[in-house]
Amino acid sequence: MSARPLIELYTTMEEFEHLHERHDRTRSTSKTVAVARDALIHILMDHAHMVEALRHVGQVKINDAG
Repeated sequence: MSARPLIELYTTMEEFEHLHERHDRTRSTSKTVAVARDALIHILMDHAHMVEALRHVGQVKINDAG
């Protein structure tokens, strides 16, 4: 029997690699990067689920820096 994963990722490897490529092609002085809306939504959903899973097992500290 295989262990059940803590989280299921919404971001595909293709989206993940594309986000890295967009970052790599952006000037270091740029404040913005244009990315696919779906890729951004997926990575935000993944982050939220990761934080929730870590919070569930007591392994997260979130800085509330403004």
